[in-house]
Amino acid sequence: MGIACHLVTWYNKYIMENLDSVIDFIIEHQLIHEGDRVGVGVSGGADSMGLLSFLHSISEQAGFSIVAVHVNHNLRKTAKRDARFVANFCRDNKIQYIGMTADVSAFATQNKLGIEAAARIKRYEAFEAAIKRAKLTKFATAHHQGDQAETILMHIFRGSGIGGASGMSPSRGVYIRPFLETPKPEIVAHNYRMQVPNIEDETNADNAFRRNFLRNEIMPALQREWRNVEKNIVDFGKNCQTDDTYLNGLVDTRVFQLADNVVRIPLNMFTYPTAIASRVILAGLEKLGVRTDIEKKHIELVIALARTGENGSRADLPGPLYAVREYEYLALVRKQTAASMKIYSFKIGKTHFNDYGTISVSKTFKYKDAIARGLLVIDVDKLPRSAKWRTRKEGDVFTKFGGGTKPLANYMIDKKIPNRLRDKTPVLAQGNEVFAIAGIEVSNKVRADANTIEAYVLEFVKD
Repeated sequence: MGIACHLVTWYNKYIMENLDSVIDFIIEHQLIHEGDRVGVGVSGGADSMGLLSFLHSISEQAGFSIVAVHVNHNLRKTAKRDARFVANFCRDNKIQYIGMTADVSAFATQNKLGIEAAARIKRYEAFEAAIKRAKLTKFATAHHQGDQAETILMHIFRGSGIGGASGMSPSRGVYIRPFLETPKPEIVAHNYRMQVPNIEDETNADNAFRRNFLRNEIMPALQREWRNVEKNIVDFGKNCQTDDTYLNGLVDTRVFQLADNVVRIPLNMFTYPTAIASRVILAGLEKLGVRTDIEKKHIELVIALARTGENGSRADLPGPLYAVREYEYLALVRKQTAASMKIYSFKIGKTHFNDYGTISVSKTFKYKDAIARGLLVIDVDKLPRSAKWRTRKEGDVFTKFGGGTKPLANYMIDKKIPNRLRDKTPVLAQGNEVFAIAGIEVSNKVRADANTIEAYVLEFVKD
């Protein structure tokens, strides 16, 4: 029996007035299936406690299980109190509980982010960890109709197009929003009827946060003038979403080149009208898993970079993002934390470089097949014993095939190695003399030739 049948059976037994529209919403958008393990993000507030209570009440009849996940952001003195509150509720109601912590303040400082943006990033990192740990197939958040209206307005105020004005969708990957079309008063009424406790976050009254200012000042003023304004804003978002879905369908992401923390998009994708080009960028950001704080002005900046920027030119974006023009591509890059240079001895076997991959070295007399396969081959007798693997540094030089020594930086430019990869690519060197560039070339000074007896064969596998 599918979940729809289970829910209909349960619905006939349940109090008709108790969030019955949520059942229809779950079924219509196929948010939960029989056998799912559903994580529930629970702060301890009225909305998330209502969601936890509601899903718990239908889970057994509908054939799915739930796991409550609480994230302590370490931003308030009362944060530990909230964690204990949620944990105790779960214990009393026999709900599996996972508690996690995040140092949001430090993360915000390190990455030059606002507290709201940093908290969201760290919260979803914690959710992802919980999904893996508990083998969750879905993860529910308590966003409701009021949150949807606020999100649409905030996107409009920041200068978004119809993509931002579409608001949140009922599902995004494993994440689901069962309350998305439920008004807040219905959640409050559910909690009252079912005696669901909650704990108030005192920062919700702090209008220094933009979301709180919109919720506490702007929305009440609008509702005094237009009673149905919240629903009307959400309906407007649905209309925008219909148009946006059609335009997004015109973007062919199969031509994107994907790697860890990088999406490379052919420049010819930006010859399309701006309505399509902007969605090309958004699709690329979606591949990176980041869309937060991206506004119309940032999209216009990236389009201009792709259309008229010079090779190597770059545009910084909010948070850990930047865009760079690389020859025939526009690359969207998620920045990584800078690390000190790692130095590894040259050895037979495997050496792993973070942010690059694995270097495999073998020693053989039969090296001609390796040359024919396009692998890098070094004469054993020519390579200094003190050569080591590292990343490039100022003053490095390289002798190209056929002779002629030039700065390594210039050689990498000649080989069209993107700037963002030059500091990550391992090189085999002694002092400032570079003998091999991983996956690219061997110096003419150590290259195997007709007089070579024994050789090192180098193979490279990128992460």
